[in-house]
Amino acid sequence: MRKIRCRVAPSPTGKLHLGTAHTALFNYLFAKHNLGDFILRIDDSDRERSKKEFEKDIIDSLIWLGITWDEGPDIGGLYSPYRQSERGSIYKKYLDKLLKEKKAYYCYCSKEELEKERQELEAKKIASKYSGKCRNRSFAEKKRFENDGRKGAIRLINPNKKVVFTDLIRGEITVDTSLFGDFVIARSDGSALLNFAATVDDIEMKISHAIRGEDFINMVPRQLLIFEALEVQPPEFAHLSFLYAPDKTKLSKRHGATSVSEYREMGYLPEAMINYLGILGYSMSDEREFFNLQDLIKDFDIKRVQKGMPIFSVDKLDWYNGNYIRRAQNSKLKTQIYEFLGRKYPEDLIGKTVPLIQERIKKLSDYMPLASFFFEKPDEYEMDFKDKKSLLDKMSERLGNLTVWSAKEIGNEMQKLCNELGLKTGEFFMILRVAITGKKISPPLNESMEILGKEEVLGRLNQVK
Repeated sequence: MRKIRCRVAPSPTGKLHLGTAHTALFNYLFAKHNLGDFILRIDDSDRERSKKEFEKDIIDSLIWLGITWDEGPDIGGLYSPYRQSERGSIYKKYLDKLLKEKKAYYCYCSKEELEKERQELEAKKIASKYSGKCRNRSFAEKKRFENDGRKGAIRLINPNKKVVFTDLIRGEITVDTSLFGDFVIARSDGSALLNFAATVDDIEMKISHAIRGEDFINMVPRQLLIFEALEVQPPEFAHLSFLYAPDKTKLSKRHGATSVSEYREMGYLPEAMINYLGILGYSMSDEREFFNLQDLIKDFDIKRVQKGMPIFSVDKLDWYNGNYIRRAQNSKLKTQIYEFLGRKYPEDLIGKTVPLIQERIKKLSDYMPLASFFFEKPDEYEMDFKDKKSLLDKMSERLGNLTVWSAKEIGNEMQKLCNELGLKTGEFFMILRVAITGKKISPPLNESMEILGKEEVLGRLNQVK
């Protein structure tokens, strides 16, 4: 029995997509549940679009989620390198083997010739596939093409048979490979196409299970033919469904943020994101809704992965995130807010405010709109104070006479003043609230004033007059 080895191979042509993070998570869970290895491989074969900053985003986002790897581009491993752009010599070795064994050949057909051939088949209402005419070119013909400056792509000889494989999620699948003929595995510049490169990488890195998105399922028949030609046992395949938006279309930018780092920047917690991604297309054995990464590893069974359409809902993510914020210990939430705000504000002051806002926020980014007045005096107010100077003077005087500065004493004294003046409680405290915070909605007022301190509160009452 082979050791379980899984991999995820994102392309650094953009930030880590939620769908790729979902795939990475399920690979990680399967590997770790089975005491196997999880590998990060970077598919940077698209030289023009691949960027180092995107690779960094992929690595940082996976680490933020808590998904770590046993081998990868940043830590190395037995089967380095882990970037496809650095593995050209390895692919060449396998291409040369296939050419030498006459299981592949150079195709010198131009784009124009291939297009003409396609149109002729289309006119006859025949499925488009390569005729294979370069398979039996004579040595003289090949030499003439090369002397003319033509460089041949490399095609694998297709045995034109039915292949059968069992997808661990979707069941048995049969494909007639004669439908697509001999297919290209390397470009005319010698660079390997993705389906060939990924196959070689899986061989070299001893991948036992290829768990990936449903968009790769059409690659399997070709890859099986490559494995067969190389006389290597293929991994087991499993294809996860895409993540879909609530409107049942594939998740995309028009539905909002799609990358993990965007959600991180909006103030979502990694434990909430992992929890939510973990239930998309999967159900825990005990049907619970809240669990951490270790719970998922312990429970994971690929037989319970569903092939239906998992719906990614921001409202549901908000619900999870809000729950995790409310469940967090004050010290942990204090640190998370402190880090989220770039360590720009006093951590001890954040800690004092956490109990006042914890039940009111769904994301870390909700904190400052509620709590900014703790760190800076209001520069504008949601109320006009021009006819309230007398009342503000009375508030300031009574608060100034307090010998014990606590939320309870502040509240009692202000309620007493309100009663003496015959004012409505709601109106009285709204004036006080806006004078101190600048806003009509804020965390509990008396507790906020206790945290601000007597001197600061009196200063604000005098400032607003």
